[in-house]
Amino acid sequence: MKEYILNHLAGLENGYGVCGIIDRRGRIYPLSSDTKVLSTIFENIARRAVGSYAIRQGIRMFEPDKQNYYPDFTLATGTDDPNKIAIDVKTTYKVAADDKFAFTLGSYTRFMRNGTKNILFPFNDYAAHWIIGFVYRRVDVDPAAATYIYTPAIRDTIPVPFTDVEVFMQEKWRISGDKAGSGNTTNIGSISGTLRDFQEGNGVFQSAGEFLTYWRGYGRTRAERDARYRRVVDFRVMYQC
Repeated sequence: MKEYILNHLAGLENGYGVCGIIDRRGRIYPLSSDTKVLSTIFENIARRAVGSYAIRQGIRMFEPDKQNYYPDFTLATGTDDPNKIAIDVKTTYKVAADDKFAFTLGSYTRFMRNGTKNILFPFNDYAAHWIIGFVYRRVDVDPAAATYIYTPAIRDTIPVPFTDVEVFMQEKWRISGDKAGSGNTTNIGSISGTLRDFQEGNGVFQSAGEFLTYWRGYGRTRAERDARYRRVVDFRVMYQC
């Protein structure tokens, strides 16, 4: 699966130069540099690759019909498949080519603990959880050019707010860190590393089971974390791992 999807995405590299949104009259509106807009673009690119794999394998690809539901894509033989595969798409940017980067990897309080909250199928139905990660460098775009409406004939002149797109695919537990991401939100933070770190899965956990137990018990507040554990080394002492 991993090899197929990455090969498919490699074949789309020229298509990463998505330059705008076109209406039925052929008018092209250039993309903004807003991270939510670009995340949607990359998710659509990933959809084509994951969908192609599903067709090749004779299985189904499911997507949630509600916002903020996990995962972006579910691969399964059917709704009753007990070994579903979750695939989530994550996007971030870096300033320089050799910069380290990080992602947030989803909530550690909702479906991981409740089992059915904000997730397409019950958490226990999933046998594996994968991340497709896109990393790009931002490009400063002339504000005047960004407000211009273009035609297909001059599409090569449309400013694109990103460049140097890189992609990896890795199991979530293999790239997870042991600290929450996004400030005060209850999201799992990834490792901070290079593209190779994410490709090789140089995370802090020894197994998917350790990852799951750690984040299911991770405190929501500073006080809860101080009372139990804040880092994986403390967790291992507590559980004598």
